Amino acid sequence: MRKEKRMSPEIAWFSAARLAEYHAARHGDREAALRLHCWNTEISSAFYEALQFVEVGLRNAVHHRLQEQLGRVDWWSTLTLHHAGADMIATVEDKLDRFTTSWTPDDVVARLPFGFWVALFGPAYEHPLWYGGLRRALPGYTDRRRLRLHRELESLRLFRNRIAHHRPIYHRHLEADHRSVLRMLGYLSAPLGALVEKHSRVPMLLACRP
Repeated sequence: MRKEKRMSPEIAWFSAARLAEYHAARHGDREAALRLHCWNTEISSAFYEALQFVEVGLRNAVHHRLQEQLGRVDWWSTLTLHHAGADMIATVEDKLDRFTTSWTPDDVVARLPFGFWVALFGPAYEHPLWYGGLRRALPGYTDRRRLRLHRELESLRLFRNRIAHHRPIYHRHLEADHRSVLRMLGYLSAPLGALVEKHSRVPMLLACRP
């Protein structure tokens, strides 16, 4: 009777496919690969802590600005939204209708994904929003070019999604990623940026990269 090949404990938990990249990065050294995997988890967690300030800060800043700019709390109802944005609004409102008897525009705002807010800085909304005053939602951003800001936001969105889906980030230029996070926070609010920089665990973890 053929004996079954026993899997190593880490493969049983994480799968060979997940650990393959870490093994390759450490030339097949199992212990080193596991250390790298654990460090990747730690640094991802530290980045997520900082990125949540970007996401929540951007959401609130844009919401408050567009209330003033468009003159109503449910400002999205006065816009011709791109189909993706319209679908996101409809999905949120449908869920709220199904699970609660009463809800407010603030409930919609709290449930819209980061991608919705980033898209408002895209080319489709340049004339109705950006030139209408949306840029004032980020007072620290002094460059009048919408494109540069949108690229930075989109880069952070993709980075945030990579972390949220538990993908490896150890191979990235993480020092530059951290600067980008802090720079965006500075655009939103200098005190907010300073607060996150003071308490961020990212520099400490970068200093002990395996």
